[in-house]
Amino acid sequence: MLQKYLNEGLRGKSETTIRTYGHAIEQFEKWLSGSGTDLANYARSDVQQYIDYLAAKKKSAATINKLWNAIKSFSKWVGKDIAIEDISIVKVADIKKQAPKAMDKLERNKLIRDIDRTGNKRDYAILMTLLMTGIRVSELVALDRMDIDISERKGTLTIRRGKGNKERILPLDVEARRGIEKYLEERSDNNEALFISNRQKRISIRSVQHLMEKHGHNVHQTRHSFITGLVRAGEDISVIQSLSGHSSADMILRYSMPSEEDKRSAIESLYRD
Repeated sequence: MLQKYLNEGLRGKSETTIRTYGHAIEQFEKWLSGSGTDLANYARSDVQQYIDYLAAKKKSAATINKLWNAIKSFSKWVGKDIAIEDISIVKVADIKKQAPKAMDKLERNKLIRDIDRTGNKRDYAILMTLLMTGIRVSELVALDRMDIDISERKGTLTIRRGKGNKERILPLDVEARRGIEKYLEERSDNNEALFISNRQKRISIRSVQHLMEKHGHNVHQTRHSFITGLVRAGEDISVIQSLSGHSSADMILRYSMPSEEDKRSAIESLYRD
């Protein structure tokens, strides 16, 4: 039943959505099994108790809502609309009122040094591309060699499969250009992918995530740092939207919200003069 739902119920959805929803329903199915039922026979009380169970396990509001959305989609597909009526859900905090976690200058410099010192030219090129363009990790792994255009004094990177299938062209600064060039110089394969794994395949999102996690950071922080830097430098919102690929100005404005670190720093420096 689950596989049929993934193939038919989510037809037209992105691979990420299909993977996320599939995992969510697998978790729900496992919980149902422990409760003495299955995906064909669950009732509304099962759904509410599962949501309450997740809350008791102190899962984040965002995680609970992600699982809930998958259960809603699946329930509608199998005709169990009554099983999702009037379910009490933990309210998610409005992300537009939260400042995304960005790296400060010391953290960025340390990360650059740490990866540079490994001598791995691919990892260094990946980091500099992420930091200096702010592209999403999904956009990074989809890059082909033909998407990079580098000359002696300038360079560009073309995102052909961005969010919403929008194409955008981004400038590459000197450090990103150098990192990519040094990496490509050691490549002797004919793979069209810009970044490849040790098995000579296009690098995966998980591999890039692991690279960042290995050095103590979340891969999303590179994008947050890029956009936060532009906002705090006073760049025009339309320019930031064009560079970041965000369709909504509201999504840009949240980067100007003070972070917990900003507020803590303000208090610590109070009355110091």
